[in-house]
Formats: sequence, C-alpha cells, structure tokens
Amino acid sequence: MGIEDQLTTRLKEAMRAKDARELAVLRMVKALAGKEKTASGFNKDIDDAFWLEVIKKYVKQQTKALAEFEKIGEGAKEQIEAARWEIAYLTPFLPALKSEAETETLVAKAIEETGAVGSRMVGKVVGAVMRNHKDEVDAASVKRIAAKLLG
Repeated sequence: MGIEDQLTTRLKEAMRAKDARELAVLRMVKALAGKEKTASGFNKDIDDAFWLEVIKKYVKQQTKALAEFEKIGEGAKEQIEAARWEIAYLTPFLPALKSEAETETLVAKAIEETGAVGSRMVGKVVGAVMRNHKDEVDAASVKRIAAKLLG
C-alpha cells in the first residue's frame, strides 16, 4: 500500500473514531500536498517520493515551530505537546536517518574528498554530503558535525 493510500485509510479511520488530533495532522499533510500540486511549474509524479517530500516538509515546519514554542515556555504548553505529537505521528512514514556516528563518518569522508580546511568550508562539506545522502541524514546534524571537525 502506497503512502497516499495509507494516509487516506488513516483519515477515514480517524473520521470514524472522531479523533480530532489525527484528523488535523492528516488534513494538514493533504492540504500541503494540494498546495504543492497546484503550485506554478509543478510537474512531478504523485508517487511515494512526492508524499515523502510533503511529509518531510511538514515535519520540518513542525520542528521549527516546536523550537519557537519551547522558547516561549510554559505559556505554549499545548502547542508544544501538539507539535511533538504530530512529529511523532508522521516520523514512521519517513526513512530512518543514519546515526550520529554514521553521519560523522560521512562528513569525515566528505572533508577528505573535498580537501576542506577550516570553518569557512563547512558549506562545501555539507553540500557534498547532502548531494549524495540527502534522504539519509539530517542537514542540521551534518552542519554541526562539519563545523566541529573543521573548527
């Protein structure tokens, strides 16, 4: 069963169960997909790769929102809980990311291959890693590790 079918099935089940939280996150993902489909210049296939991209984009939005809510603190307790729940709900759809040690190995290899020296070349290293391993690693982790190794 494809990702779109899984989302549709879960949406129907959430409607039957009257699960407002699940309905909200599934509708947001579907709305984001609809926005992508109607965007100017859209010419992609509506396949699992498209849905993974949409889910990844939504999880990234929620992760950024979570960081902002956490800065607010106790006043945003409900928003923090909601964002964490949505991220946890959607994460199983995404491919598993490499561990910190595996990511560090990839970064070290990219540093060696690019001949990068010094903190000014972090972007070059991140670009090299992301070019070949975009769906396998977290970009923020790659940047942090590259800065540590080049710093």
